[in-house]
Amino acid sequence: MNGLLAKSLSDQRRAMIGWGLGIAGVALMYAAVYPSIQDSAKELTDYVENLPDAIKNLIGGEDYTSPTGYLRSELFSSMGPLLVLIFAIGAAGRATAGEEENQTLDLLLSTPVRRRQVLLDKAVAIVAVCALLGAVTFAAVALIGPMFDLDVPVADLAAACLMLSLLGLSFAGITLAVGAATGRRVVADAAAGGFAVVAFIVNALAPSVSWLAPVRPLSPLRWYMEPSAISDGLTALNIAVLVGIAIVGYVVAHVLFERRDLHG
Repeated sequence: MNGLLAKSLSDQRRAMIGWGLGIAGVALMYAAVYPSIQDSAKELTDYVENLPDAIKNLIGGEDYTSPTGYLRSELFSSMGPLLVLIFAIGAAGRATAGEEENQTLDLLLSTPVRRRQVLLDKAVAIVAVCALLGAVTFAAVALIGPMFDLDVPVADLAAACLMLSLLGLSFAGITLAVGAATGRRVVADAAAGGFAVVAFIVNALAPSVSWLAPVRPLSPLRWYMEPSAISDGLTALNIAVLVGIAIVGYVVAHVLFERRDLHG
């Protein structure tokens, strides 16, 4: 491992610990609540069935009270993506644009290291932490869930956690590209965060708002959530789209970062 990659991973150490503990805590919270969901299964099922299609799509469907439906609706359709996206967008915004704003990037590039290596090592560190967050989510649910009768097949849980990590990486790629183009962390974070909000809204409303249907495929959330990995398993096309967004974002960031004059 080269020194720059080691430093990039070290810079993410606190994020690894803090966000890992946060996701584990969220998993524990949802698991602890599940027995009360089971006790009110009939009432909740009737309630969910009467919700508008947009709301049902947002929470992942009508099967709310089964372990799979509950995790899909609560952890993998709301808090899980929210936490992973906040981390991924923030980490990617700090990667180059943050260092450029803090005027530490010039110092780093004054050493015998090329811009492409800086970007690559920081991207690898982000991939590592996103993968770790997916692994922590898997471990937390797999270990804590059975204590509260929240049992799902291991393969389905692993599939959902993989897609969660890929969703984070897709938005990290977008943030890297904007950060490399502008050199401004706040612009990169705002652009990617705003796109994430729009993507959530479009994905939720498109099934019931006909004029949004044509733009729904442009939302990464559509490829993350439909079909749901935890109930339907992995889909090669969905994986390819999210990985493709991440790769295109990185390539665009690479081209722009190599060519642009850095802010003094």
